[in-house]
Amino acid sequence: MKKSEFGKGLVVCLAKFYEHFGTETISRIYFHNQMMKLPKEKQDIVISDNPPSNLNYGKAVNSEYKFWKTKIVPIWKSEEKALSNDIATWANGASDHLYEIEVPKVKKWDVIRKKVKWLQNYGLEMGHGAGLMGTKQYTVDDITKLKKTTKKLFVLIDKILGLKPDIGQF
Repeated sequence: MKKSEFGKGLVVCLAKFYEHFGTETISRIYFHNQMMKLPKEKQDIVISDNPPSNLNYGKAVNSEYKFWKTKIVPIWKSEEKALSNDIATWANGASDHLYEIEVPKVKKWDVIRKKVKWLQNYGLEMGHGAGLMGTKQYTVDDITKLKKTTKKLFVLIDKILGLKPDIGQF
């Protein structure tokens, strides 16, 4: 029997997919998104050689942002398109875990099957289809939709198993 490359099953695939919401890449995406909301003057200060303490996120972070802003954004012609490409690249790695996701073929799992199908379609489109081809632009809101759906699935699975889940505060 051939071993799965990115995981197989329901909980295994969801957990492996969810791990990608805690990566350095996703942190960079959120940081770039945060910076995009600043006025251009403040963005320029962040990438300057000596930013003031309120705009100094550390040498490595400021340097990485400067590279993104001055080298990557010009390639894509806008911050939004550059960020969308970063999101699609993140989704490319994350959504690999959705290929062999399985849901029991029993009626009581229908709600989960429907949400899993949406997650699978949306994640794969973002990371292996329209997102990677650049034919659709994605934002952090799209990442949030994927994350919320995955968390809902964790709770629904516990409920079907007869547990009384509580996602917790932290």
